Amino acid sequence: MKEPLHALTHAPLKWTSELPEDFPGVRLPGGTVFSCSSDFGTICIQEYHTDEFRIRYSFIDVQEYFKYESKGIAKGLDSLMLLKGSLLQEFYSGQKLELYENQWRLLKAPLDLITSTPGVKQYVQKFAIWFSEYFVEKLLAIFPIVASHFRDKNNHIQFPNTPGWNDPETLLFIQNILRCPYEGEWRRDYFDSRVKDLLFKFFVKISNQEEDFKDYNQEDILNVNRAAAIILKDIRKHFLIPDLAKKAAMNEYKFKRLFKKIYGLGPYDFLRQERLKKAIELLQEGKSVKYAAIETGWRPADLVFAYREKFGTTPGKSFPSK
Repeated sequence: MKEPLHALTHAPLKWTSELPEDFPGVRLPGGTVFSCSSDFGTICIQEYHTDEFRIRYSFIDVQEYFKYESKGIAKGLDSLMLLKGSLLQEFYSGQKLELYENQWRLLKAPLDLITSTPGVKQYVQKFAIWFSEYFVEKLLAIFPIVASHFRDKNNHIQFPNTPGWNDPETLLFIQNILRCPYEGEWRRDYFDSRVKDLLFKFFVKISNQEEDFKDYNQEDILNVNRAAAIILKDIRKHFLIPDLAKKAAMNEYKFKRLFKKIYGLGPYDFLRQERLKKAIELLQEGKSVKYAAIETGWRPADLVFAYREKFGTTPGKSFPSK
């Protein structure tokens, strides 16, 4: 079995092709599994590879300082969306890039080596896509800013306006990939479409000069991340904005503004989104609407309303056997 990454602080890792029984993530449809567990923690990587793109979904849970390196692929673009935790990356150029939960970055490839240090005692969940040069070129004609940076060999490997923050649409594209219902060629075409959607989204964000974070410091951002983690710890609870703002050590206006800038939604809508996502997971597992509602903090009627508002139909019609 090939080695998807090489440990720098620990003995060589022993990889298997099976996910642990208690794996808390999602199985990438059609993906190849690389998994290892030891005293330092657990690493699970799932990979789907074609000539034009490579999807890599990783889950890292380390209990002590752990540093590893991975090799880049061929010429193109290398993206990473950090869904959970924090990650420090270092590149052959000497550049360092620290990513926080819900951030994304885009780099020019190939990269000889990437050295990564995940946060200790936290679940680090990342979703990465490498796009081939051919795949990238198909979109560059309508994005001159991106095209200029990509083709100029003297430009920095990191694109302008990055890292950025994942918005709800970006996260939805990722969830669509992880929950692809198709197999064979249909799966390949479905992935191709969703991967192209993500690349288009990145190019739009890079091309638009978005408002910077000059009114906020890194501690503010981390405090908002902690507030979001409090919400996610038990989505059945209802949280008051003043209480969350107090935990984030800022006034309500500043808290709501920064929260929406990072997560694309205000705290209340963020909670509703997470409740709906979890409820859908339970419905897909065969649970009843009533059970899914209770487990995610809804009243059954409110869950039906939220589902209809989002999808234009009811859970009963989408999951008729329940």
